[in-house]
Amino acid sequence: MNLLRPRASRAAGMALVLLSVAGALPARAEPSAADRDTARTLLIEGRKKRDAGDVEGARANFRAAHALMHVPTTGLDLARADEALGRLVEARATAYEVVHLPVAQSEPAAFTRARAEAAALLQRLEARIPSLLLRIEGAPLDEVDARVDGERIPGPALALPRRLNPGRHEVVVSAPGFQTERREITLREGVRAPAEVRITLVPGPQAELAGGAEPPPPGAPAEPRAPVPTWAWVAGGAGLAALVGSVGFAIDHAAARGTLDEECPGAVCDRSTHDLESMEALRARWNRSLGLSVTLGAVGLAGVGAAVSGIVLRPRSGSERGASLVPLLAPGAQGVLWRGVF
Repeated sequence: MNLLRPRASRAAGMALVLLSVAGALPARAEPSAADRDTARTLLIEGRKKRDAGDVEGARANFRAAHALMHVPTTGLDLARADEALGRLVEARATAYEVVHLPVAQSEPAAFTRARAEAAALLQRLEARIPSLLLRIEGAPLDEVDARVDGERIPGPALALPRRLNPGRHEVVVSAPGFQTERREITLREGVRAPAEVRITLVPGPQAELAGGAEPPPPGAPAEPRAPVPTWAWVAGGAGLAALVGSVGFAIDHAAARGTLDEECPGAVCDRSTHDLESMEALRARWNRSLGLSVTLGAVGLAGVGAAVSGIVLRPRSGSERGASLVPLLAPGAQGVLWRGVF
């Protein structure tokens, strides 16, 4: 962690040198006294945060100080903070900027040291930053929309390696008339050869994207559905109750049948045990339980099916388009009715 804890004397020197920055970089407008004082305070506070382990907070201070002064010392602190946070691409860009800032004849020694340290940092970062190479097939490259972490890659750069920070990245590739492909990749630091990812687009339901429409961003919430209609809850409850009744009558039918088979084998009852009236009552119980079990079972299945269709096929919120099964219970007719708007 020596990178994050420079010697106190050097830190003080880099901060104090901002007092003499006026005229050091003639290509840039002279910072005001307020700019210099604010930048010096930001640098001191940022280094305190960095030494305390708050590198993210320190980076915010260094970034603000560099925006005010735009000198090698502020840029070096910002580049080191980005490097510590794993933002190697951003750190390299800032180090490169520091190395190529205009050199004035009366430049302070602290600026010269900062340039040399930025050049060494730039060389280290060059060997650490990985790259990604996309190989996209199946669709013309001039029609492909490829994005890495939400950032679109221009067409001319699609076939070339793309420098990225180490870690996880999301690749989304789409084209009119093709299915969208999503890949998650992890790039390792220090790998010199580009990580090659092959993506073959296949025709699919993305045809509606033709004409320049953008694919939905990753993680976009689905369009909300309309509330479940009241009749679906009623139909489901009635259907479940009917199924319970059907099971009860089925059990009673089985019991009656068992009694009849035991006491009246071959449908012939012993007259000493059953008289004509008891025999007819047993037969009526058998037939009644069987009929009610079948009828209630059919009604129950229709009610539950209608409830499920009402829940699954309900339209999107704000849309009138939709279809569903509605239970039909009327004198002389039982079943379901298909209802929809097309």
